[in-house]
Parts: sequence; C-alpha cells; structure tokens
Amino acid sequence: DLAGAADLAMAFYNPISRARPWQLGRALEIVARHRSPQTLVVLGRDIGRPGERLLRTTLGELRAEQVDMRTLVIIGSSTTRSFPRADGEAWVYTPRWYPSE
Repeated sequence: DLAGAADLAMAFYNPISRARPWQLGRALEIVARHRSPQTLVVLGRDIGRPGERLLRTTLGELRAEQVDMRTLVIIGSSTTRSFPRADGEAWVYTPRWYPSE
C-alpha cells in the first residue's frame, strides 16, 4: 500500500503465473487506490526476444488478463509523460524530480 502511495514509477517483473494468477490483479487494485486512472502504463512482452512487443496503456484500461509471466509491467508516477516519436509510436518517460528545500 505504501509503495502505491509513494508516487514513484514502479515495475513488476514476472508478475503472473499459473501458480500465482491473483497477485497482479491485487497489486493493481492497491495501486489504483492511490493513482489516477490516466496514469501511464507500459507493457513490455518478450523484451530482447523475437516478437518483442510494447504496449502503452493507462492504469484505468489495464487488465491483468493482458499480462503473462513474460510481460514486464511499468506503472508510471503522476509525473510520467508520453510524447510522439517520428515513427508514430510514443516515448514514455518519468522525469527526475527533487523536492525543493
């Protein structure tokens, strides 16, 4: 619960399997209590392998059924942004942020 409230970008590696199909759904419920449904999410499946895919979505649109054990789930913070690339795809990034003293 505290990680969801911390407003940090976070990643879930190997987030779901046959032995633990419930974990990602539960994690998304917890994060959704603290983040906007418009929070950017990136799903990376088979990264570094043939058939590699990236999908940009939002926390409100994300469903655990879109994810398997070969998917990396990156949930952005409130400062995560997206901008278009020349090829029509989009970059997603979270800028550094340091509190002012």
